[in-house]
Amino acid sequence: MAEISGAIFDCDGTLIDSMTMWYGAFDHLLAAYDVTAPAGFKELVEPMTIPDSCALIHAELGIGASGAALVDELEAYVAHEYETSIKVIPGARELVEGLSAADVRLIVASSTTSRLVRGALAVHGLLGYFSGVICTAEVRDGRDKDCPDVYLEALERLGTPREETWVFEDAPFGIRTARQAGFHVAAIYNEGDGRDEAFVRSRADIFSRGYASLSLEAIRGFDDAARRPMPEE
Repeated sequence: MAEISGAIFDCDGTLIDSMTMWYGAFDHLLAAYDVTAPAGFKELVEPMTIPDSCALIHAELGIGASGAALVDELEAYVAHEYETSIKVIPGARELVEGLSAADVRLIVASSTTSRLVRGALAVHGLLGYFSGVICTAEVRDGRDKDCPDVYLEALERLGTPREETWVFEDAPFGIRTARQAGFHVAAIYNEGDGRDEAFVRSRADIFSRGYASLSLEAIRGFDDAARRPMPEE
């Protein structure tokens, strides 16, 4: 049986159904400058912090007055989309409410800036369930989720034991990093987000299509003795 006293949630693609918007956000930004991203560029910038991705776009594609100026443009577009068209993933609210009612401490760890995440969660009435919001750009050297820094900072803020703290993620690189850092991981899989299902399954403790397989009871019923080892990288 598994214990859970703390929960670290990603936001985009985990709590809110925004990955399609994010994939389009960089296209929107580049289209404003009549530029097309080279092959593989979206995959390159996805794990990066927003300031780092915009700095790369400015440096590599030569658009915008600066990386910081591109951040402002991108965030204005995303904030509008959060407020007008993005929805909560079905089942996310129910799980968050159930965990909160069971006195599980909750925090958000995201690659998106805290201001945007707070705005998105507030629009959907979810912000009050979380003790805080932390983004990768705020942690140490601003390293992305290929490094465990943001999860470890979230754990420190929660003050819960690592073995009782679950990470809820949709991104394969985040799932891998959190498992490698010693967390239990629940993977939120969405068919439309283009994730590698085999990769996600092999690294998550619980694999769920959306929130269909996730509940407080399912988490507490997880058998640690049968936990699969991480595949060799």
